[in-house]
Amino acid sequence: MTDYVIKVEPATIIMTGIEFRTYANRYFDAEEALHGRARDEWFDPIPYHLLCQSLELHLKSFIWLTDRLARDRFRRKYGHDIIKLWRHAKDRGITKYCTATQLRNDTINLVGPYYKDRKFGYLDLLMSWEGIPILRANKHVLPTVRRLCKQLQKSLNRPLLQASWKLRGRRLTNPCSQTRYPRRGYFAANDVHYARLGKHA
Repeated sequence: MTDYVIKVEPATIIMTGIEFRTYANRYFDAEEALHGRARDEWFDPIPYHLLCQSLELHLKSFIWLTDRLARDRFRRKYGHDIIKLWRHAKDRGITKYCTATQLRNDTINLVGPYYKDRKFGYLDLLMSWEGIPILRANKHVLPTVRRLCKQLQKSLNRPLLQASWKLRGRRLTNPCSQTRYPRRGYFAANDVHYARLGKHA
């Protein structure tokens, strides 16, 4: 019987702004599915969580566009801090893609700490006395974050597609022969995904 030794080479997964944007859109779509339904009198944290998650990923997709940070760098530098993300995104020129109004600044500053501490994702009794009354009194929060996400969803689409395609093209090209490697598995599947997204660019 012949013994076989299988050697697994290291693999590199390319994380681009398109991945951030794709998940941002999915969270936004989930909140849209809930939006408009008859709401009970009790406070529902799920729409807040979904919209803040969507905003976080849209902002990360933009910062990827300007800084090309790796996923681990994003995690260490920002975590779920949408206040920091919004501030840094404005410093990098996100106003080219959305309007940074005072209402949006105030809204992100209001909801950011609750989201960062995961108050919307888990049952937290302290929210009943501290956070929920404040959020109930500021009914503009959800509509404001929703409009911002929708604006970024539309305006960042083409720049992210173009930048991601260029990066993937460089990574899959042999610098010596300028011959492109066959695209298989992860990359081939994403080619289809990019092509579909490109139709709506």
